[in-house]
Amino acid sequence: MEDSKKKPVMIGVIVVCLAVAGLVTYMRSGDDGGIDSISDDETRWVKCNNPACKAEYEVGLKKYFQDLQANMNPNPMATTATALTCKECDKRSLYGAKKCANTACGVVFIEGIAGPDDHADRCPDCGQSEIEEIRKRRLAGEQ
Repeated sequence: MEDSKKKPVMIGVIVVCLAVAGLVTYMRSGDDGGIDSISDDETRWVKCNNPACKAEYEVGLKKYFQDLQANMNPNPMATTATALTCKECDKRSLYGAKKCANTACGVVFIEGIAGPDDHADRCPDCGQSEIEEIRKRRLAGEQ
């Protein structure tokens, strides 16, 4: 293909790609109501990272996100999660946590401690990851 014909074709491809990206973004950005749409009955685990405390308990999911939003780090380049205030020790050392899906284990741990190249829900005690198990079942053709 001649160079004079390549340029309009490439511009056309770029325009189509941008249009598709815009459409996908628009379709996925539906108004879901945000934090206010979360049920008052939903909860999530949290764990204190203060070595003297290590409290772990469930909090309302809506309140958790409201507190996160209110305490968000104003630095957009921050790479650490926002710590909330622990109700047990009153220190800003409370983080979102997971309870191990392995019923024989049941350990509550701070989310994502397994590392950046692993599943955020990997239990540090028994190694169980519910995300990994779901993916294995999907690859095997199970639902």
